Amino acid sequence: MFHSTSIKIRFAVSVGSNTLRAVIGFATGLVIARALNPAGYGDLMFLLGSFVAIRSVLDMGSSSAFFTFLSQRARARYFYFVYFCWLAFQFFVTLLLIWLIIPASIFERIWLGGDREIVLLAFVAAFIQQQVWQTVGQIGEAMRKTIQIQLMNLAIALFYLMTILLASIYGELSITKILGILIVQYTVATIFACHVLKGDQAGVLVKTESLGEIWSDYWKYCKPLVILALLNFAYDFADKWMLQKFGGAAQQGYFQIASQFAAVSLLATTSILSVFWKEIADAWARDDLSRVAMLYRKVSRGLVMLGAIVSGFLLPWSVQIVNTFLGPAYISAWPVLAVMLLYPIHQSMGQIGGTMFLASGQTHRYMFISAAMMLLSILMTYIMLAPSSGTWIHGLEMGALGLACKMVVLGIVSVNIQAWIIARYGGWKFDWVFQVVGIPLTLSFGYLARMLVGALWNLEGISNIKLMPPFLLAAVIYAMFILVMIWFVPSLVGAEKTEIKNMLERLKARRV
Repeated sequence: MFHSTSIKIRFAVSVGSNTLRAVIGFATGLVIARALNPAGYGDLMFLLGSFVAIRSVLDMGSSSAFFTFLSQRARARYFYFVYFCWLAFQFFVTLLLIWLIIPASIFERIWLGGDREIVLLAFVAAFIQQQVWQTVGQIGEAMRKTIQIQLMNLAIALFYLMTILLASIYGELSITKILGILIVQYTVATIFACHVLKGDQAGVLVKTESLGEIWSDYWKYCKPLVILALLNFAYDFADKWMLQKFGGAAQQGYFQIASQFAAVSLLATTSILSVFWKEIADAWARDDLSRVAMLYRKVSRGLVMLGAIVSGFLLPWSVQIVNTFLGPAYISAWPVLAVMLLYPIHQSMGQIGGTMFLASGQTHRYMFISAAMMLLSILMTYIMLAPSSGTWIHGLEMGALGLACKMVVLGIVSVNIQAWIIARYGGWKFDWVFQVVGIPLTLSFGYLARMLVGALWNLEGISNIKLMPPFLLAAVIYAMFILVMIWFVPSLVGAEKTEIKNMLERLKARRV
């Protein structure tokens, strides 16, 4: 099993590993948020988030091309060498810009008073985590070494939690120390992973491509994505920068912690996205469109509804969740959390759709759709966050709540446009009914379960250990509602009645 290349086993391992990693990461995030307070946590997330945005400009779609090319067929070592040189170029150019070239006046406007040394640390941490380690994971997935990569990810998450806990216990947790921990752990993990994956490549002989051939392939794939990279930077950085400027560090902290809670609903999607990408790229290269259609329908329906099921249960408990896990300092964040829990539902569909475009090489279509929606998003962000007076265009001054509302509304619109275009070029019917039926059902079940529990307990102001009995009872009731829905309408989750019956029969056989 450790070396299995089966899609089902790799899906299962990815989901299981990412579930554990998400729990560990969630706990780590809570420790950091409590230790730094909303403003400190907001500053940390703004620093790291700014370089996640800048990453798109540095990358220009090359990481997507790299993974797609690796997924299509085996590549020679020279192919890897060229890409690693490109990563090194990105790193040193950005390092020089931050350290020596950007004038103090411009630096102040970009990072809103951030210390240059801390900003430099944040860049190194974000680059190693988001670009170098992601490349390692892509190489592993392209070799179908999902299990090994997931075990490494799990080990990193455990190490991070332990070091953060120790620093917190001894009262030495700070933004600088957190960034230092990230740099050390991902550097060590990358060196170890490269040694493991290099051993797996031993004896593989493939035709070495020339630099010209490699450049030609990258240019054809990435040309539409260069414009998209610039827009993606503007879109991603604008959200964080405007929230930090107009709302302040505390509002940034509220939004980022709400996003972390909401990411629980995206767990399954992030777990299998690389596996899905590999299989779609492989099927598309073989012109097996029936397999592409089957994978897309099952995965998109299943993941959207899984996200809706998780969010549907958590949404009615937003106040209690914030009060229990974060304490009184974050209680003002509960409306932001409530809205953000709706975001991952359609975000799952968006990530699957984006993967379809990139894995099949449809980068022009992906660029036009994404560019239009990002330009609209930047305008909506300004309207939601800008002050209601004293600016050229008056805004609504809604802070983190306004940004959350924008993301949910625009997300629903954009992913459905994306899905419609995918259906058009894929040659199948636009699949939308499951959204308007399944999502409202899960949300209604969540509120109904909480209402039934509320008839037995007074839930006002309840938190910590006292919350467990009503919360668990609500979970049982909600699970029963969901199981009934899946049994009677299995197509909502991308399954067939026969598949469910066969699964139940196999479970019975194992018990016997």
